[in-house]
Amino acid sequence: MRIFLITFLAIILSTNSFAVVNEVKKMIYKSEKYNLGLKKKDTTVNGLKLKPLMNQEAFENALKKNYGWLDYGFNIVYAKDGEPVRWGDTSQRFELHIDDCGFIYKNGTYRDCIRTPPKHRFEVGQGMNNDVSLGFKHGEEFWYSFSYYLPKDFKMTRNSFTIFQFHSDQGPYSPIFNIRVTSKLGLTVDISTSQGAFNDETNACGGSVKFKVNVCEEIILKYILVNNDPKKIEELFAGKWVDFIIHAVWDNSPSDHDGNKGLFEVFMNGEKKVHYEGQSAWDIGRAVIQYGIYEKKVAYPGYSLNDLKTIPTIAYYDEVWAKKKCSQLKLKRLGYSCELLYAQSNEITKPSISER
Repeated sequence: MRIFLITFLAIILSTNSFAVVNEVKKMIYKSEKYNLGLKKKDTTVNGLKLKPLMNQEAFENALKKNYGWLDYGFNIVYAKDGEPVRWGDTSQRFELHIDDCGFIYKNGTYRDCIRTPPKHRFEVGQGMNNDVSLGFKHGEEFWYSFSYYLPKDFKMTRNSFTIFQFHSDQGPYSPIFNIRVTSKLGLTVDISTSQGAFNDETNACGGSVKFKVNVCEEIILKYILVNNDPKKIEELFAGKWVDFIIHAVWDNSPSDHDGNKGLFEVFMNGEKKVHYEGQSAWDIGRAVIQYGIYEKKVAYPGYSLNDLKTIPTIAYYDEVWAKKKCSQLKLKRLGYSCELLYAQSNEITKPSISER
C-alpha cells in the first residue's frame, strides 16, 4: 500500500510538472495575444499583453538540459487553491532556487549566472529587442498599477532583488526605471534617464553580455522608500500585499529641453513617494514593462550561499494594469481613489542618492 501511494504521488507530481512546463511553452511560442493564457475577464493583467522574457531557443536549451526552474519558475495560481490573490480569482506566482541559472541563449554562452556578480531570473513582460511590438511611445501618458506579495516566512536572505522595471525595447540600454531592494539602501525607486547616457565598450555599467557596447546612464537617481533595515523590509512585504501605482509621461528629450514634459509619480499603498520631472525614456525604442524574480546570487550579510540552498525565492504579482487615465485603473477595488492620488503634493522629490 505504501509503495502504491508513493508511486501515485510521483505520477501526480510528474503530471503537474509536465502541465506547468507545457503551459510555459505555450506562453513562449504563441504570440503576445495569448497573454500568459489568461481569460479575457481575468483581472490579474489588464491593458497589457505579456509573455515570459525568454525566446524559443532559450526554452529548448533549458528543456534539453532539464533545468528544474521550468517546472516551477512561473505559473498562474488560483484563490480556490489557497494561493494569495489581491483581487479576483488568480495571481502570478514566481519561484527560483539559488542554483537555478536563468536565461540561456543559443549554445548556452549567455547565461545570467556567469555574469559578475552572478544573477538569475524568471520575468514576464512586453518583450525586448523586437520580440514583441508593444510598448509606450514618446509623448504618451499612462497610469500603471501592480500588487506585490512575498510569503509569510519571507526573510531578507538575498543581497538584492528587483521587483519591477521599465526598459527600452531596443537594447543595449540600462533600465529606465527600477523598483528594487538592496542590502546597501533598502527599497528604492531608481531612475536612470535624467542626464542621458553614454556608450560603454567595457561593459562596466553591468549591461547585457550579449552586446559588445552598452549604453549606460550618466546618473542614477535613487529614492529610498524604506531603509536597509532587514526587519523593516520583512515587515513591509512578508505575508502582505503591497500596492504600487505609477503615473508616467514618456518623454525622450533631454531634461533641460524647454519642451520636456517627462514625469514619474510613484505611490506605495496610496501614498506618494516620488515625484520626478525630466527625461523619462531613452532616445530610441519604446518603454516596456518587465517584472518577476531577478536577483543577485549573493547572500545577505549573515547568510551563506549554502544557507540559501534550502530557501527558495517566491513572489506573487497581481492586478498588473496599464491605462491612459487614472480612472480606468478602477482603484476603488483596491481601496484607493484617483482623488486621493491627485490631492497629494506635486513638489519634486529630492533623490536620496545620485550615483554615476
